[in-house]
Amino acid sequence: MYPKTAIEYNNVGRKTALATFLIGSLIVALYYFTTYSGVIYISLFYMISFFLLNSIVSISLILFLLKNKKEKKSILVTLFLMSLNLPIGYVYLQLGFKIYAHTNI
Repeated sequence: MYPKTAIEYNNVGRKTALATFLIGSLIVALYYFTTYSGVIYISLFYMISFFLLNSIVSISLILFLLKNKKEKKSILVTLFLMSLNLPIGYVYLQLGFKIYAHTNI
């Protein structure tokens, strides 16, 4: 059930990064097209849960990297791909704060 090889770890990390990006973008698009303020609460739950998931996957990749130096390049590429979600998540978070402040006025 748990990943055992570098390929499996990389697959989990890359799928997590892609899913995080796609779902976050879908939530932003959902608000943009519907302007339903309840999306803010969905996005808050999403941010917390996917932050925890990404943290767990990243820590697992780092621990695997420390044990397996042979696959260093591929694991570092996966960690880099996962880290690309950080600035995107920050932009989405700032956008969410602006929307939330606007809906409470």
